Parts: sequence; structure tokens; C-alpha cells
Amino acid sequence: MNGMKRGWIVPALALLGLADALYLSVLHWQGEVPPCGGYGGCAQVNTSPFAETFGVPIAALGALLYAALLAIALGRRQLKGVVLAHATLLLYSLTLAGALFVAYLTGVEALVLHAYCYWCLLLAAITFLLLGLVTREVWLIGSPPAQYYVGRT
Repeated sequence: MNGMKRGWIVPALALLGLADALYLSVLHWQGEVPPCGGYGGCAQVNTSPFAETFGVPIAALGALLYAALLAIALGRRQLKGVVLAHATLLLYSLTLAGALFVAYLTGVEALVLHAYCYWCLLLAAITFLLLGLVTREVWLIGSPPAQYYVGRT
């Protein structure tokens, strides 16, 4: 990634995801549902058994993910070489895991609940956008961290 600018888009998207997930978490803990512009899908999705696991709102887990993505994205701005490659790979791994989970949840909305939460769909869009951007970064730096270990013991 020599010379490649690590701009503001990834941290900005992570911050937007964090804000959305925190908003949904707070509403969940307050026993409220997010406004959905007259559409009842948000209430159906956010009060379903799929909205929490072990008593913890799924949105709170998402907030933890987005906080970690934001911290890594901001921290990478100061890194170089193999440490930058490792941080980028960690960012990619977390984003991929988040995207797979978001895909599962969106599938639950479509196939089980037959209802959609606009706030949740926004999180899905953010996550897949992040995945695309971070995948591009991984692609540009080659195959880290293996390229740094060739010939080393």
C-alpha cells in the first residue's frame, strides 16, 4: 500500500454505522421502536426474537463491531509496512464477518419475518460498502502478510 492514501471514507462509514447501531441499541433498551415513516416493518423486526441474543440487542453487537472498525481505520492512518498490512487484514476480516452476519439478518427479515427495518438495511448497505472498500485495499497491497514472510524464519 506504499503511497496509497488511506482517506476518510472508511472511517466516516464506520462512524455512520456506529451512530445507527447505537441509535437502534438505545431504542431497544428503552423499549421503543425506530420510526419507519408509517411502515410497520421496523417495529416487527426490532421486537422479534431475532433482535437480541442472550438478552443483548443485536444492534449493540453491531455498535461494538463499528467501534472496532472505526478504531482500526483511524489507527491505520499512522501505520506503515507489515503493521499496516496486518491492520488492513484485521479490518477486512472484521468487515467480512460483519457482512456475513448482516446478510444472515437481512435474509431473516426477508424470508422469516417478511418485514424490513430501514435502519437495519442502512447498516447492511454501510457494511457492504465497507467490505468493498476494504477488499479493494487488500487487493492493492497484494497478499499480506505472507509477502513479508517469504524467505524469513
